[in-house]
Amino acid sequence: MASRACYKPVTHIIFDSDGTVLDTENMYSDVINEIVAPFGKSYTYEMKLRYMGMPALQSARQLVEELQLPLTPVEYLKIFDSVVFGRINNVQLLPGVKDLMLHLHDHRIPMAIATSSVQAAFHTKSQPHRDLFPALHHVVCGDDPELRPGRGKPHPDIFLLAASRFHPAPDPGQCLVFEDSPNGLQAGIAAGMQVVMIPDPRVPSEQRTGATQVLDSMADFEPQLFGLPHYDTCSKFEFG
Repeated sequence: MASRACYKPVTHIIFDSDGTVLDTENMYSDVINEIVAPFGKSYTYEMKLRYMGMPALQSARQLVEELQLPLTPVEYLKIFDSVVFGRINNVQLLPGVKDLMLHLHDHRIPMAIATSSVQAAFHTKSQPHRDLFPALHHVVCGDDPELRPGRGKPHPDIFLLAASRFHPAPDPGQCLVFEDSPNGLQAGIAAGMQVVMIPDPRVPSEQRTGATQVLDSMADFEPQLFGLPHYDTCSKFEFG
């Protein structure tokens, strides 16, 4: 964990989605292993660390090449999407997410999501939480027309685009990113933003380097450390 002296006040929040807000990462790993197993291959966690946070087509190209699958990246994605879309209609929020979003909304802190997922997938995954996500100012997805091909995480573009869509747009240094993946961490750093990383316990310490703060759970986040309103003692309310 970074020293508290390193924390700087922020005014805007940008969340990653998969593995940070929504509990999807283990499901994705299961699906990929189901796809590659008939070809005598396996999808290891070491591979996952390299691909997490990347746009779908980019990660598909690398996966097909690394495992030497007899599929084109587009063919692989069609299979992946057909399986995943049957399983993402009841995705749960990760611990601490709901309380933090409601707390920040209550105090009028602008929030957005910047996710490598395509819009259709995010829409399906977010449906069980449709009463919560209106608290967000906006969502930027990986197939946004303003994102150039090949500029997904770990490039900073998606976070900079998310920041630019607040009204008024803050300086990137005023934004705090929540991420779980090493690629997302590097994207946030490259964007000039502070990053709270909430990694899987298996993520090596060297791939957490540069994070402003590393937490086990979003439930452990202390907003006041970043100049945000601290949690008060009143009971939480439902957005809607």
